[in-house]
Amino acid sequence: MIQDCSDFKQGPAKKYRAGIFGATTVYAVAVLASVRWLQHNPSAPWKYGIAVLPVLPALFVPLAAVRLFREMDELQRQIQLEGLAFGFICAAVLTLTYGFLQNAGMPEVSWIWVWPVMGICWIIGLVAARRRYR
Repeated sequence: MIQDCSDFKQGPAKKYRAGIFGATTVYAVAVLASVRWLQHNPSAPWKYGIAVLPVLPALFVPLAAVRLFREMDELQRQIQLEGLAFGFICAAVLTLTYGFLQNAGMPEVSWIWVWPVMGICWIIGLVAARRRYR
């Protein structure tokens, strides 16, 4: 997702992929453990701490991305910047729009879905930016 497939197998991208895979794996285990624990202990005093436990491994994702961005060449950084800018604005408009639609009776949606919306918008922005710089 971050660089062209040919570049993704070597150098900084290989470290990025390993870091993301590790963080995602720990995140998935933490989500499963957190949800399961909360189902069996809904009134425990530390339930909020357990609920946000998956955030800790998720913090390694932006760190890995920033490290990769720092090692990219200028063109790749520009493509990423344009993709991120589009993704941020697109996700903001979509979530804001849906928030107003909830005032009109649309069902409530969990905040957990904001990141996937941002990710999809980022991918769309990357595709558009890559086409621009071909």
